[in-house]
Amino acid sequence: MPETFEYMLNDLIGKKIDISMFDDNYKNDKTGSKAIPPAVLIKLIIYGYSKGLKSSRKLMALNEENIIAKALTGDMNIHWTTIADFISSNGEKFQEVFMKVLAYCAELGLIGGQTFAIDGCRLPSNAAMDKSGTKAELEKKVEVYRRMAEKHVSKHIKQDGQAEMSKEEKRRYDKRQRHLNRQIKKISGFLQNMEQKKGINTEELKSNVTDNESAMLRNSSGWIQGYIGIAVSDKQNQIITSAETIGSAHEGMHFPELLDKTLNNINGAGIKIPEGEKPVFMGDANYFSEDNLRACKEKEVEAIIPDGQHKKRLAEGERRIYEAFDFEYHEEGNYYECPNGKRLEYKRNQVLGGEEGKIYRASSIDCREYPLNVRCIKSKKEITTLDQGRSLMIKKSNEPGCLSTEMKKKLSTEEYQNQYAYRMQIIEPVFANITYCKGLDRFTLRGKNKVNGQWKLYCIVHNLGKCLGKYNDKKKNIA
Repeated sequence: MPETFEYMLNDLIGKKIDISMFDDNYKNDKTGSKAIPPAVLIKLIIYGYSKGLKSSRKLMALNEENIIAKALTGDMNIHWTTIADFISSNGEKFQEVFMKVLAYCAELGLIGGQTFAIDGCRLPSNAAMDKSGTKAELEKKVEVYRRMAEKHVSKHIKQDGQAEMSKEEKRRYDKRQRHLNRQIKKISGFLQNMEQKKGINTEELKSNVTDNESAMLRNSSGWIQGYIGIAVSDKQNQIITSAETIGSAHEGMHFPELLDKTLNNINGAGIKIPEGEKPVFMGDANYFSEDNLRACKEKEVEAIIPDGQHKKRLAEGERRIYEAFDFEYHEEGNYYECPNGKRLEYKRNQVLGGEEGKIYRASSIDCREYPLNVRCIKSKKEITTLDQGRSLMIKKSNEPGCLSTEMKKKLSTEEYQNQYAYRMQIIEPVFANITYCKGLDRFTLRGKNKVNGQWKLYCIVHNLGKCLGKYNDKKKNIA
């Protein structure tokens, strides 16, 4: 029916949105049965994903039972293995389709190209969480399975000597033994070629036997084995301008890569940034780092990325606790001066949270006499009985003049607080639509490239949904 999502989908795919990049892999003119046209598969997958159906078997059932799906596919019989193979083997090509859809969004005037928000959605993948562990933990698992198998055999021999085993008991025994041997072989084979994963602080991370490109992640419901689906959303209509999945708990490390891709994508889509203006990028505290802020500066992008303590500053107003940037450094004498004009002398170097810094401290007498010491001292003791003055730990992230310090200063002002307040309404509805409305509560594939392709497909579904209103307006104007 006109003005529906499926009508627009049928009209755009293969026409306005070119998908000829799939043709070479799906031509079969000489031998065998004719290949299913890629346009048919893409229409079915996007329509099914828009209805919350993510498994290939459910997409096949949709095509068999739903009259709209039959119309989109020309009543072709499509087996679920064909659908699954198409999704899992075309991860890189879905990026090209994503760009075609993004260009169409730009043509409809849906992309502002001035303010963006980035965030990640943590979802489990098709990986067994109980097959995760460090090298030592996985070796221990193999040993446990071996002992279980030996115990199982001993028990069988003992029972066999007492009485003849029934067919059902024999079947259960064989099934259990096959399972144990399969687990031993699988984990042992993985350990032979295993390369240990290293974290930021060089500690060993857990590997996974079933999908080693995934990672152990923590989300709102607890620990999962999966990927983070990162999206960059435009402020004007929440169009996703860049999307990528990562198999790491540290999504902030991938910010420079996503920044480059977003700028390239909006340029490729024909969005021009007005002369003299800088695009604004917003992210949460996961993306706060000197490297990420430097990447924004090099690309001439205005960054609004708070540190982990920004909420304390946002709420306090005039009662905001003094931080490192409120203290003035004096290179001659190597000391800091507090807002009350008192000195904080250098004491020692110290490592905290894996990061080395310098400790500076004021005298307790100076801090007791300071009229605004409630904004400076966090001690639970009475200010008049302090036995130690205010301390400062100066690390790379809060050194005078560094970009991190400048960002903290910015986010202590009302102007930047008001700008940052828009971040959630730019990016969070995108994830709500994909996960809740479209039903993506887990990735159904294994391997980063395949999972990345599925994430791009869902982002395409989201962007096409945003096109529907403008598409219908354009059709009415033409009519």
